[in-house]
Amino acid sequence: MEFRLHHDYILKVEPEKEKPNKVRLIVKQLGKELVCRKESLNPLFDFIYGGDGRLFKGRLQLSKTKNAISVYINGDIIGTIEARIFQEGMNNL
Repeated sequence: MEFRLHHDYILKVEPEKEKPNKVRLIVKQLGKELVCRKESLNPLFDFIYGGDGRLFKGRLQLSKTKNAISVYINGDIIGTIEARIFQEGMNNL
């Protein structure tokens, strides 16, 4: 699944080939991969269904406030996704 963000950024979430309980979160801009993070599903679902908070440390970070998930690279926000839409996409993986 793909989510369009600001300035031609795309957040792509795809299942990990070797491990079915993990996904790859990839941020691309104009077809070039900028950041990739492999993560298991449980922390992602805890983040989605939990209250406000942050997920991940490092170059790629997610932040949730009320009904929006913000995507950051190196501390700069590159876009937001409606939490409900992100949740539906994750449930379909």
